[in-house]
Amino acid sequence: MEQNTSQEEEWKRMQVKTFTRWCNARLAVQQVTVEDLSTDLCDGVKLIVLLEVLSQKRLGKYNKKPRMHAQRMENVEIALQFITQKEKIRLVNIGSGDIGGGNLKLILGLIWTLILHYQISVGLLKTSDSATPSGQKESGSPKENLLNYLERSIRLPGRKIRNVTTDWNDGILIATLVDSVASGLCPECDEMLPENALQNVTHAMTLAEDWLCVPQVTH
Repeated sequence: MEQNTSQEEEWKRMQVKTFTRWCNARLAVQQVTVEDLSTDLCDGVKLIVLLEVLSQKRLGKYNKKPRMHAQRMENVEIALQFITQKEKIRLVNIGSGDIGGGNLKLILGLIWTLILHYQISVGLLKTSDSATPSGQKESGSPKENLLNYLERSIRLPGRKIRNVTTDWNDGILIATLVDSVASGLCPECDEMLPENALQNVTHAMTLAEDWLCVPQVTH
């Protein structure tokens, strides 16, 4: 039980670090920085700025310097309504009170939803026009399309990609993906063993950082 709790906490810490970095990479054009996801989005201002950068649309009038709780909640509601009503993005059990109250778990869920919609979905549409080997366009959810794309890109015999979490723990899929993106960069991926998980992950992520300019999540 303690080991599972420790792993969950480590995974959550990695998510926070990764999602914070992702937000800041997009907010940089507006010279805005997020330091703490649980507090920096609670007044809605930085969330609205992030949405305007991602969507390339204006959200209209909002309180840029909210001082009262009602103003902060109004900003968050403006952001959430834009996501669900204007952008037609489905949010599950995420309300203005969750963001305003600093519910980190749901805030991470919100950021992941934005990543799925604005980066992964759009990225897949731009990659080979999101065509499957049969020539037909992807029609599933962003997550399903991502898994299908990874399945086609990696093509590791005898191994099916079911998720973007536990399936990657041994580092073999990461190394194979690196070699798929840059053929010949990690040819040793074919000989990697699952029991050398940390070594595999470290090697693959180092190659990705050094040659593909992909920053490492942890050091």
